[in-house]
Amino acid sequence: MHLSDRERRILAEIELDLRRSDPAYARRIDALSAATHRKDFGARDSRREIAGLLAAVAVLTTVMVFVVILVGHAAPPPAGPQLPPVSQVENPLGEHGK
Repeated sequence: MHLSDRERRILAEIELDLRRSDPAYARRIDALSAATHRKDFGARDSRREIAGLLAAVAVLTTVMVFVVILVGHAAPPPAGPQLPPVSQVENPLGEHGK
């Protein structure tokens, strides 16, 4: 996101006012800034989160496959109108299809 010089100045003034009025805010911002500048910030968490997400997807996929298989075999065929065999259906167009 590119900011103009004027926008950067305004944001800097807002941050300075917040730092002056709320020292706890200043400490939190400083801690977050220091953490984001570290080389391995969040790398372990990201790997764990990805591994957990992949495991959850695998488990849910397996469960869904079993449900589809079990329901597919257990479900009776749908009851609908019984159609006559094709050989007994009259052809409204005559013998030659015209």
